[in-house]
Amino acid sequence: MAEQHSCCSCCFSFIITMGLTALFFWLSLRVDQPKFYLESIYVPALNRSLPSTTKNDTVLFKMKFTNPNKDKGIKYDAVRVNISVFLSQNTTRLLSNSTAVAPFYQGRQKKAHKPSSASFVGNPTPAAGMDGKVYFRVDFATAVKYKILFWYTKRHGMWGGANVEINNGGVKVYPKPVRLGNEPPRIVNGAPEFHGGYRALLPLFLAAWIMRTR
Repeated sequence: MAEQHSCCSCCFSFIITMGLTALFFWLSLRVDQPKFYLESIYVPALNRSLPSTTKNDTVLFKMKFTNPNKDKGIKYDAVRVNISVFLSQNTTRLLSNSTAVAPFYQGRQKKAHKPSSASFVGNPTPAAGMDGKVYFRVDFATAVKYKILFWYTKRHGMWGGANVEINNGGVKVYPKPVRLGNEPPRIVNGAPEFHGGYRALLPLFLAAWIMRTR
């Protein structure tokens, strides 16, 4: 009986050890993707307070990178940034050649702020179809490697973008950083969208049916 009890204890300890080891490896290999933001943007050519004779074809912007991982660093390849101007609600024109934020390493749970600039080609103001408003489309593409203990993972591609409204001062209308995510390159008008219309009308249909059967 003692030998059988000892064997059961050894098996139980082995199972617990293997389970904890598997959990440790799973937690070590699991990663959270970094978050990309457009922190600021300035287009001097759209700043109406400057003299009209001043010619400046530069776009100044700053990106913010957030690493949410508690125990993993992130190594970024060069971050390619494209800036376009909306000609209509769903049509854009490339405004600047692809520019890059230089490769860098980001520590655990760190934030990085990277300024950069680009030169645009053509007129940054949209056609009359935009009702005098200026919207930019900012897209990025890069690849990252995660540092786990003493080694790096394979590269993971990252891309995304956002639509940004520019005011008469040549800066973002909304001062807070804009998340560069999966927002489609389309400007939505101010009309409220009708979500779940049939579900909203279901109680009315049900009430009408009850009154009819009485």
